[in-house]
Amino acid sequence: MSAHNEPTADSSDERLIAECVATLDLGFDATEWLRVGKFDSRTAALADRHYSRRKVGSPQFMPPGQTIILWCEMGAVFGWWRPHPASGLQSMNGLDGWTCTIFRNESPLLSSELVLAAERALVAAADGCGPDGMLTYVWDSKVKSTNPGYCFKRAGWKVRGRSADGRKTLLGKPFELAGAALTDGTVSGIERT
Repeated sequence: MSAHNEPTADSSDERLIAECVATLDLGFDATEWLRVGKFDSRTAALADRHYSRRKVGSPQFMPPGQTIILWCEMGAVFGWWRPHPASGLQSMNGLDGWTCTIFRNESPLLSSELVLAAERALVAAADGCGPDGMLTYVWDSKVKSTNPGYCFKRAGWKVRGRSADGRKTLLGKPFELAGAALTDGTVSGIERT
């Protein structure tokens, strides 16, 4: 445990994630995609530049619960979150799965490839997933793209609806398809051992 009672990724977690990501020929060194804790200053700095950031300069950016935070030295952060299953709490949307609460890519790497790598890292690090799979919200008016969530869509995610306030698109992907990419309109398979 860290000084903030935050479980830290041990070397076996980092090794598993690196091995998992290494299977994806992403054009970057898999050891650069690392699991870090909630109080990592490098990821907090990237989070400060994300539209979802509530308090710029805060030492952490993830909500309470189970978290898997991934950092790429080339300039990317990806955060997975879910309420701890033993807590009895539910997410506000009532869905049970791992939610990407932040993804910021300032690197030259393709965002869709980083999403796929984050999915594979989730499979390596998480102890299962709820029935609603992997989820994320994209705040349409706060992204520059004319196709909000495009990098997730290229990684095989599908639109599942809107947020309660109607401002965000809800995207999802079954956990069983983690790491599978969208090719020619269909999701390509991934061989698992």
